[in-house]
Amino acid sequence: DTAREAAAAESRAELAAARAADGAKAAEQSYEDEHRAAASIAADPRLGDLLGLPSGTGVPHPRRETADETSGSAQGATARTGPGSGDDGTATAAEPAAERAVALADQPTTAQQPLTAEEFDRSADELRELLDQSVAAAERRLFDLRTAAADDARILGALGEGGLLPPGPDVLATVEYLGEHGIPALPGWRYLAQAVDPADHAAVLAARPELVDGVVITDPAAHSRAREVLGGAALLPRSTVAVGTAAALLAPVPAPGTGSDAQNDGVFLVPPNPAMHDEHAADEERHALRSRAAARDEDIRTLAARLSGDRALAARIGSWRADCPPGMLAELAEAAATARTAAESAEAVLA
Repeated sequence: DTAREAAAAESRAELAAARAADGAKAAEQSYEDEHRAAASIAADPRLGDLLGLPSGTGVPHPRRETADETSGSAQGATARTGPGSGDDGTATAAEPAAERAVALADQPTTAQQPLTAEEFDRSADELRELLDQSVAAAERRLFDLRTAAADDARILGALGEGGLLPPGPDVLATVEYLGEHGIPALPGWRYLAQAVDPADHAAVLAARPELVDGVVITDPAAHSRAREVLGGAALLPRSTVAVGTAAALLAPVPAPGTGSDAQNDGVFLVPPNPAMHDEHAADEERHALRSRAAARDEDIRTLAARLSGDRALAARIGSWRADCPPGMLAELAEAAATARTAAESAEAVLA
């Protein structure tokens, strides 16, 4: 009987030890799974950028500036940003959180010690909020950049690919018709570009805008004949086409306060396309627009890539947090330690 009881007790002890070992293994596996997932997310250097961590350091808790902080703390945040970060040093503690988030997003990536899984667990909700703010600010900035790019593309299209832009079809038809009848004429824009000093373009445009946008007869003696020819031509232009001689285009501008010039009439001129009369100015404008567009395109690509990464990272944090609520990682670690202690105690009983 004693032997049977001893054997039964040993069997029960072995069973208890096996169960304790299985429980310890399951508890450790649960903890390791969550810890591994947290460590994987925490290794993303973007999290360190969001928290403003200097290279090679970690923090136990995330730090966020608030509107109540002093200007000294704002200067400290600027110091953490470092040179070349895109922050001009004028940010204040009263700036919106979203603007600070996008300023942090502009910092260059440096080699940083990743957050530990435990640090990430404490900071996960804060990091998710910072990512949401950064995404919202980046979306607004991306919209502004793309809007500006569309505006510049429209202007660049209006400037053309090179040289001077052609005048309107009604003017071209008039010049062609006069040429067919032996009357020398040029579009006003072309005459302005070829025969007038560029320094005088603005004055001539202001004084004779309708003739600059019309037709200039280069032979004054043909003026009367041109009127007769065009009077019977039935060209039926869809815009007003003024026709005059070169002398009329270049006539002295009335002095201010006399005559009925545009200034006295309260009429003003919308700044014209430089590609209509100044090839050099048009080329400079094209070059400036293309350079600006190239730089903006690079900004758009960089910002779009970061925006995509932030969205994916925010989704990873949200998914992990849904599976591992605040405090659960510590509870799993404690449960694993307790289960391991119980397993060791059960093993000791068998020894």
